Amino acid sequence: MHVADFSIGMLGANGIVGAGIPITTGSALALKMQGEGHIAVVYFGDGALAEGVVHECFNLASLWSLPVLFVCENNGWSEFSPTENQLSTSLRKITDAFSMAYTDVDGNDVVAVGEAADNLVTAMRGKPDPAVLECRTTRVRGHFEGDKQDYRDAEEISSLDARDPLRKARERLTSDGVAEDWFAGQEDAVAADIDAATEAALAAPEPPIGAVTADVYTPSAA
Repeated sequence: MHVADFSIGMLGANGIVGAGIPITTGSALALKMQGEGHIAVVYFGDGALAEGVVHECFNLASLWSLPVLFVCENNGWSEFSPTENQLSTSLRKITDAFSMAYTDVDGNDVVAVGEAADNLVTAMRGKPDPAVLECRTTRVRGHFEGDKQDYRDAEEISSLDARDPLRKARERLTSDGVAEDWFAGQEDAVAADIDAATEAALAAPEPPIGAVTADVYTPSAA
């Protein structure tokens, strides 16, 4: 879950709510100083909107015209609590307050999300100001494996499968003429990748005890 790959510009995720936003805002500042026209993108949930650091980053991004796209995956839940119980405003009003471009889209429609993101990114490449893309989506599973979700309305839970973005994307592709064999092939390929990764992990040697402090402490100079 918490992975990073600097070789492709992925600076990593972590378990602190909203903590990816200051990392990405700092990255956007670096990108602006480099002047190569790149854009930083950060994904976060609506549960992060009550975090002070989010508002601080929105403010700095707007003040300094940083090329950062803030993508909010709004599923209406912050862990086990409805978002409206934790936030007295809305993301649209917040972005208005910080004078940032804002787009609202059906987050369960992959085509709509792609088009909205493309429009924002194109505008940002012309003028490197921050922008916000709010994707209104659905949490089709619990907050963790085994979550009973007894805090959610039964009617809402019964309708989750129909709103599953993967199901909707498959229906869209099928209507565009994609054959069922293609989906079966994709599922088989993904299953094979998972099996191979699992086998590699199980076969890998245990890390040495000295690796416990790797990337935690800076080695002292000799």
